[in-house]
Amino acid sequence: MEGREPSTRPSRTTPASPRVTPALVKRPRFQTLARFWEGQDVLARWTDGLLYLGIVKKVDSAQETCLVRFEDNSQFSVLWKDIFPPAVPGKEQLCCVCNSQTCTPDNKLVHCGKCKHAYHQECHVPSVPCDTDCPGNSWMCRQCVFAVATKRGGALKKGPYAHAMLHMKLSLPYQLKSLEWDQLHLTNKQQCYCYCGGPGEWNMKMLQCCRCLQWFHEACTQCLSKPLLYGDRFYVFECSVCTRGPENAWRLPLAWVDVSHLVLYHLSICCKKKYFDFEREILSFVNENWDSLLLGELTDTPRSERYSHLLHALTAQKDRFISGKEIKKKKCLFGLQTRVPPPAPQSTESQ
Repeated sequence: MEGREPSTRPSRTTPASPRVTPALVKRPRFQTLARFWEGQDVLARWTDGLLYLGIVKKVDSAQETCLVRFEDNSQFSVLWKDIFPPAVPGKEQLCCVCNSQTCTPDNKLVHCGKCKHAYHQECHVPSVPCDTDCPGNSWMCRQCVFAVATKRGGALKKGPYAHAMLHMKLSLPYQLKSLEWDQLHLTNKQQCYCYCGGPGEWNMKMLQCCRCLQWFHEACTQCLSKPLLYGDRFYVFECSVCTRGPENAWRLPLAWVDVSHLVLYHLSICCKKKYFDFEREILSFVNENWDSLLLGELTDTPRSERYSHLLHALTAQKDRFISGKEIKKKKCLFGLQTRVPPPAPQSTESQ
């Protein structure tokens, strides 16, 4: 998609040795506190589902957060569950989930071939096959698979990492029924979303499963043919947990008012301003990204007719849009009355 992305995150970093802590599983406080300290290099999962390198500046045990400074010098509070410190020397024979080295014949310690962390077979989600630590086998933990396979615009679709990711996505690393949602089911108290269990914002390139109603990051999905726009809910989506296999996604039809609203909202997030020039920014964005918008029946609209359709929608729907003329500015400028995504489509059932 054309248009600048919000520059709130540094370049993404592939982890050398991440450490996984399943969300919603309480750790003994002495174990959790020992994991984080000021000046520690960590990987932190951001709301886009990706991992970024940072340094712990402050540990807040009361709120169970760390203030993390990222590579672009921005600082944010991150929940403990979304921070993955490197391995501590001498701890290689301890399970990084339960912090124990006790094993049984059916629950041995296995080691990730990438980060070298140890996991009990039953502590990892999903559980690790019995032959994983056999000579010649190279197993990657859930955290490393997601770190390698997730991408902006959608995760890898082909190759061994894509296959491994699909296997990991059949199980969630948290209890979905334990999450406490708001009335509209847009946010939960635990800030736990997607297959990765990381934080998220429903209007920032996420899809909601029509079955379980959980929200999933664009970066963690493998079914999209085109990248999402901010606030785009014109999809019917089924997650891998619900299908017990590959995800499904269907594009829902859009009217011209939906296209205008969606484009204005996307541009307002990317450019961080309210008003946009109709020809130079709005129409230009639509024409440059026409195929990526996946407009269904509108796709065959000739380029010469798009101008009139978009302008009519922007001027006729005064409950959604405001023109520059109304605020004594240039009449070619348009913005949203309220900066919110387009209303959710009525149809939420798979086709």
